[in-house]
Amino acid sequence: MKTKIKPIYLVPILAVVFVLIYASINSLVSKGSDTLHVYSSDEMGEQVPFLIEDFSLLDQNSKVFTRADIGNRIVISNFFFASCPKICPTINGNIKEVTEKFSAEDDILFLSHTVDPYNDTVSVLRDYADKLSVSDDQWRFLTGKKSTIYHLAIDNYKAVIQEVPDTSDFIHSEKVMLVDREFHIRGIYNGLDKSELNQLTKDAQRLLATYKEDEKD
Repeated sequence: MKTKIKPIYLVPILAVVFVLIYASINSLVSKGSDTLHVYSSDEMGEQVPFLIEDFSLLDQNSKVFTRADIGNRIVISNFFFASCPKICPTINGNIKEVTEKFSAEDDILFLSHTVDPYNDTVSVLRDYADKLSVSDDQWRFLTGKKSTIYHLAIDNYKAVIQEVPDTSDFIHSEKVMLVDREFHIRGIYNGLDKSELNQLTKDAQRLLATYKEDEKD
């Protein structure tokens, strides 16, 4: 003899089933959203990720700095010049706030490349870093061959860098980039917008957490 479930009991049972299904779907959506986009370009129908190629520059302590020196860290990167009167100080001031949120984190590195290497010598960058009271281990200011820097900016980071003819000015990007351990760009943010840099902070934390979770497996 079959036992029939009374209608009065169906409501709580269906409610529990609904909650379980919703939780499962929400979990899948959340896991999918944890994956940050890999920026790429379409080359003859194939998506080719942006890649930060090897380079050799000098930091604010006159030490040679290459891609290999990044090690196993993720990178937050931007382009600036020391004599920039308004935009660069604002962007680097905003980045400084981000560095403070990662002061106890060894797995993240900040790189600021000058687009005016003729004037932004090592000593100029040293003074610039000192004024920002940065940690040299956490934040590197880089100078070197103009061709190297502009190749990185235009061809690797896809940032807009251009000299203005007959002036000492530059059309340079307000972009701040998040780069993963494989040297792919995972986020591009407006350095003048604090809300976007708050998102950068969250994305960097997510990316670090993903790597740490993978290391457990």
